[in-house]
Amino acid sequence: MFSKIRRLAMKPLTVCPRTGKITRLEIAKRKTLWLWIVLGLASVIWVLIRVVPKPSRATYPCQKVAQPLAAGFIAWLLGLAGSSLILHRARRLFQRQRYVVGAICFATAVLLCFAVTLIDTRDVAASTTSFVPTDPANTPVGTAKGIHPGRVVWIYDSQLCDQGSTRGWWWEDERTDPEVAQRMMTQALLNLTGIDDPVESWEALFKHFNQTHYDQNDVGYQAGDRIAIKVNNIFSRYYRWTDSQDNRPCPQTVHALLWQLVNKAGVPEEDITLYDCIFYHGDPVYQYCHSDFPGVRWAEGDATDRSGYGSGPGSDPGTREKVVPDPDCVVHYGDPNLVPGSGTVCLPTVVSEARYLINIALPRPHELAGVTFCAKNFFGSVWHPDPPPGNAYYYHGWCPFYMHKAVSALNFAPDIPMRPMGTYNALVDLLGHKDLGGKTLLFIGECIRYRYWSAAPFNGGPASSLFMSQDGVAIESVLLDFLRSEGAVPSGTPDNYLHEAAQADNPPSGTVYDPENDGIPLQSLGVHEHWNNSTDKQYSRNLGTGGGIELIQIIDNTNTVVERSNGDIPDTFTLFANYPNPFNPLTTIGYSLPASADIRLNIYNLKGEKVRTLINQHQSTGIFEISWNGCNDNNDHVASGIYIYRMEINTGREIASQSRQMLLLK
Repeated sequence: MFSKIRRLAMKPLTVCPRTGKITRLEIAKRKTLWLWIVLGLASVIWVLIRVVPKPSRATYPCQKVAQPLAAGFIAWLLGLAGSSLILHRARRLFQRQRYVVGAICFATAVLLCFAVTLIDTRDVAASTTSFVPTDPANTPVGTAKGIHPGRVVWIYDSQLCDQGSTRGWWWEDERTDPEVAQRMMTQALLNLTGIDDPVESWEALFKHFNQTHYDQNDVGYQAGDRIAIKVNNIFSRYYRWTDSQDNRPCPQTVHALLWQLVNKAGVPEEDITLYDCIFYHGDPVYQYCHSDFPGVRWAEGDATDRSGYGSGPGSDPGTREKVVPDPDCVVHYGDPNLVPGSGTVCLPTVVSEARYLINIALPRPHELAGVTFCAKNFFGSVWHPDPPPGNAYYYHGWCPFYMHKAVSALNFAPDIPMRPMGTYNALVDLLGHKDLGGKTLLFIGECIRYRYWSAAPFNGGPASSLFMSQDGVAIESVLLDFLRSEGAVPSGTPDNYLHEAAQADNPPSGTVYDPENDGIPLQSLGVHEHWNNSTDKQYSRNLGTGGGIELIQIIDNTNTVVERSNGDIPDTFTLFANYPNPFNPLTTIGYSLPASADIRLNIYNLKGEKVRTLINQHQSTGIFEISWNGCNDNNDHVASGIYIYRMEINTGREIASQSRQMLLLK
């Protein structure tokens, strides 16, 4: 039996008949072996030079590929060496006719070989543990903000990316559909306010902001009020983009926001400035938007002094301008012993002169803070009079490195250790400063090309998602849940600043956050909680169990249900008339449920053919609304005409249905 097993194992090999030594592998096996050795060695070296100095890099996409290969290669070498030694021992035992002990050694060698061969590399990859919150699900802390407190809108549209072509650059219209981006921006706005008209939605946003931040009732946008839009250009270090780096601002999304501000909110172009104090506005964004909105200003860290960045946009930078620090607009940090320069760190004039801000973040994991969202985006807004050595010239004073020790959620470096939960965090000072987070009208998370998300509905493709909220803490809590559900956030304390911000009036650290040093400490900056699970993605307001976050999900143009009233329990089941009617392109359907029920809301044409299923789920009692955008189940726009919407409910005790007509005009 031993000889048969040996012949099977040696089948792919050529053995010298005189010496019994292996002389060559079969060609296919030999090529595979050498490929495995090269890949294994390269992976080991890559992990050693990248992850060992900074363990937080273990979550990078390249490391998620390299680590399993490296671990598997090392295990293979150890198993090969161990198996060889044990087989050599077994052979000597058989030669001495000690068959029982020899058989045990041989079996051990075979098992060891198979064990290292069959190692599940997913377990190796998971050896770098993922972040797990310290607080239970659906236990909100803080005070929710917004017209609808704590509301965060998530728009996902699979038609956004790569529908026209897979060639060329991702930022071109053939790869990212501008019409879909425009539709997503509109959907986010309408669902955030609960108003079906974009003009009225913007009016409501400005009036709510002026009432809550400036104590002015019934005051909307006024001509001359400046709006600063903070974009994240961390990976846009040259005007020309010559690689496919995904974590850059999406031209179509920025254009959609500008279109809304100019054409729906009524903001003059010259009152809008996009800024980033450190890096450039890349030409793919600048040229794409500047052609349609030539009056919009673009402020950047090195627009007029290009010596540190290589070639600029040419002799005429157009409306590009260099950011200028405002010495009268400074930041005071809650722990000046940890953060140098407190009280001398300046914000740019584009911020101090603005009445409103809009923060467009590029959410992703981060090797220092664990995650980088809207609060971390404000790192590109601070000027230090005495920046760390070696960076003063390159950044011209716009250097956020001095805050690293105060935001570290991972063991970033030997001298920058992880900050424990319940400790001071400088992100709270930025999010709470009256001229940064305090002026922010909208917080937006742009996850257009981000590819960490593998679960449904993303399924490994582009994230194609847009997040919007008036609550800066709520939107970051939601984004953190999305990233951690993909295993993209390493174990650490990435939510420490969210706990601090939500409870800024009485933070776990005991810090007195007063970033203006005016003797008025910060109040709660928003509400924080984690969802119930990554499948349902429900927060306390979705569940009706608390005053925390409400996540509105719009997936491929199918709205989730929005509760319209928190009043008394309705007496009867009623399907309300849609409004507006006639409509184009969006209408809202309301209904009341006297008891929890399984509900189905379908739309039919006059032939009785089903056009769209809007709702098919179980719901609790209440009064609700849902919108229809005139698309069928395939997301194709339907023709003008009369349509029937029919709702059926099943409470378990009774089954009822009601129908109404609506008119789509184009």
